[in-house]
Amino acid sequence: MDKEKKEIIIKEIYYWKENKLLPDTYCDFLLALYTEGNHFEETTASSANSKTGTNIIWTSAVFVLLLISALVTYFTELSFVLQTVTSGFLLLASILVTAFLLVRKGKFQMPLVITFIQLLITSLSFVEFVTEGNSFWIATTVVTNCLLWITIGGFLRIYYLLISGIIASLIFGVTLFL
Repeated sequence: MDKEKKEIIIKEIYYWKENKLLPDTYCDFLLALYTEGNHFEETTASSANSKTGTNIIWTSAVFVLLLISALVTYFTELSFVLQTVTSGFLLLASILVTAFLLVRKGKFQMPLVITFIQLLITSLSFVEFVTEGNSFWIATTVVTNCLLWITIGGFLRIYYLLISGIIASLIFGVTLFL
């Protein structure tokens, strides 16, 4: 086979491996076949390590946004409008980071869960203030958040999110009737 064609095929196999279009074992087999056993794992290992490092940084950023949002909501003496605007911007930033990781095909599961927790905190504090602690609206907010968890968990096939939404709904239903 022509050397130029082999290079194109090898680059394509690396692309398949990087984007998980084929299982790693298949890609390794094809790479060994086309490179005659001379392909190097260091290139893919270093790109995987850099992706992992990037995912950790983004997940940490979303976690810090959650902490700041909780601090602003529960531990400051800011006015309600300022708390809501700050929490809203932090929630929007968290959603954008999660969407960025989702589009980039990175590990978005933890940022997604953290974003949902931040959404729960922000929506509960907003509804509690606006309705002056009306238990019906607080309950509706909790149920809405649980249904959102169930829907997104089912749509993205994130089973722990789906299960946690179901369990939270069940716990809420049990406490409602007690």
